[in-house]
Amino acid sequence: MKKITRIAGMASIAFLLVSCQNSEDGAADQDTETVDENSQNEAVTEDRDELETEGTSDENSTEQEDMEEGSSNEDDGDDNSDTYGGAQITPNYFIGSHPYDTGTEFLTAFTITREEEENLSPEERLKTSLIENDPSEQEILGSFTKISAEWPKLQVHFTEEGNQLSTTSAQTTLFYDSLVGISDFYGIEEITFTNPDGEEDIIVAQSPIDKPIIIKDERGLSRGYYSIYDKDTEQTLFLPGGDLEEQVENENGEPLSFPETVEAMDTVENEDTFYSSAIVEGLEVVSTSLENGNATVQYTMDEETITEADRTVFENAMQLAALDFNAWEIRLVNDTAQEIRTYPLVGQ
Repeated sequence: MKKITRIAGMASIAFLLVSCQNSEDGAADQDTETVDENSQNEAVTEDRDELETEGTSDENSTEQEDMEEGSSNEDDGDDNSDTYGGAQITPNYFIGSHPYDTGTEFLTAFTITREEEENLSPEERLKTSLIENDPSEQEILGSFTKISAEWPKLQVHFTEEGNQLSTTSAQTTLFYDSLVGISDFYGIEEITFTNPDGEEDIIVAQSPIDKPIIIKDERGLSRGYYSIYDKDTEQTLFLPGGDLEEQVENENGEPLSFPETVEAMDTVENEDTFYSSAIVEGLEVVSTSLENGNATVQYTMDEETITEADRTVFENAMQLAALDFNAWEIRLVNDTAQEIRTYPLVGQ
């Protein structure tokens, strides 16, 4: 009520002053309109500048993110792999074992081959590899056993025992090296031997067996594979780094990781040795990784010096190295040929 009364009283005074204020109000109004227009222009300019600044900031942020992502891809060395040609190699791999006489001792070398025509289960391929590469004269595994697998365990049930399962001392070493090594390449972690009565108590190749064989304990570290050419069979064989006293542990005494293993395979500690690196001059590994069971090795090659045989030896060595880590597959990315070959491994 007080506010309304004050407004009514002031209205009469304002009425008397209208005539003398008209001219002043006109000028004031003109000044006010000018100020308002300037304020609006400044506000619009500020809004426009703010929008342009935000847009520039967003663009710069996006460009920065793109640059960082591109840099990450370049660091990984795999930014063009999605445009490369590819080939999915048959999963039907077979492992071979081969006695190798160094002159002072017998070592067991390995090979890996794939058969396009075959369509066998992992268990059938494991059994085939074991039986066909049994080094005993009696062909123990093929003649006196029934083999079955339920991953990661292998059961070898003997239907006979006694002299039929005897071997020489050299054959004993080769028999177990072959059995344990091949089983390991198929992801087996434990082997159980049973006698004809189904009991875990039997003598096989000079060795009494009354409990399961644990692969990792029996075989030890086998990081990396090094090549030798066998003139008799006319093929390249691969020896585990652990049997050759090559590097299998890092400076902290821990087993080499997959990238560290591939790096170690690039050189040979003893230059005068009978074996060599499977990564010959002209082949260069760019990057290596192992994530969630998927191994990747990216490399380049000198097309003028590297033969298809050199590339095959390299890729076979990489497969064997990845199998030691129970990799499910390995992708071999050839930057030079712009080609990716994917090799299914354990359990496939």
